[in-house]
Amino acid sequence: MTIEHPSLEVLIVLGGRVGADGYPGRPTRLRLIHALNLWREHYPGAHFLLSGGRNKGAPCSEARAMADWSLAWVEENWGHDERQRLASLLLLEETSRNTAAAAHNALALAEKQGFRRLGLVTDHLHMRRAHYLFRRHLPHRHLLLHPLPYPGLLRDYWQRRRFLRLGKMLLREGGAWVKVLARRAWGR
Repeated sequence: MTIEHPSLEVLIVLGGRVGADGYPGRPTRLRLIHALNLWREHYPGAHFLLSGGRNKGAPCSEARAMADWSLAWVEENWGHDERQRLASLLLLEETSRNTAAAAHNALALAEKQGFRRLGLVTDHLHMRRAHYLFRRHLPHRHLLLHPLPYPGLLRDYWQRRRFLRLGKMLLREGGAWVKVLARRAWGR
């Protein structure tokens, strides 16, 4: 069975926690590897828009940490030429500190760049809420958004027996949904 991949102009990759060392956390690295493989195999001409601002205690923005990590990973795994190609296609959105802000800011940046066909990359656990928040910003724009979730985050944490961390991620995502739905109920 062949999976059809739509023609996309940009892949938007959502950020996550950055350690004090400037290194993206494991969920973010897994998202990036997924996005990089999609980019290389199916969307080689697409730009790579990394979204995430600087949080307290982090030495740089999530987007900057993701860009640095991605460039190093690509060079190590695919060589210097691919690294240079990726570097020429990178766009950083460094102001967002949550998914709702990322939806607003990343879509505005994509629109400003003239992109109309967008891929949204995050992990499967986060995708439903991220896609919902991004779609809320689409009605007044002429953009097409295609979700491209990384499906293996929960399996990865389960297999590595990181049950406490997995539970925290599930609780955090549930709490974030409560916040989104409460804001919607109160009209914000």
